[in-house]
Amino acid sequence: MRVWQVAVVLNLTFAVGLGLGYAGWGRRADALDREFEAARAQVERLERERQACAAGGRAGEQQWDGRGVVRAIYPHLVVVTHEEIRGLLPARTTGFPAASPQLGDSVRVGDPVRFSLRGTLIDDAALVTIERW
Repeated sequence: MRVWQVAVVLNLTFAVGLGLGYAGWGRRADALDREFEAARAQVERLERERQACAAGGRAGEQQWDGRGVVRAIYPHLVVVTHEEIRGLLPARTTGFPAASPQLGDSVRVGDPVRFSLRGTLIDDAALVTIERW
């Protein structure tokens, strides 16, 4: 076989391989586009559901009860290390806005306390009662 014939056969082989690879890649790209659009639709649906749930959660005021230890008292804020507050917060240290500035007068730093929060979400939950126990 002559050199030019070998070059032609190699070029044809590369061209066929490249064409098959491109066709396979194109099919995979289409499949990925379909998967991406399905995932985007699911995210949009979940976002609409989340917004609907959040709107429903804001509709009614709730009350939560908790127990913990007072860490700091400010005129409009009481910082408490608390147990889990079911339906609202895991166990941690949180600063709660006081519904009235005199609320923190009945307790001191280090006191174990029971308390109640009232609001629609954690962002607007205010401390309405606090007492030593």
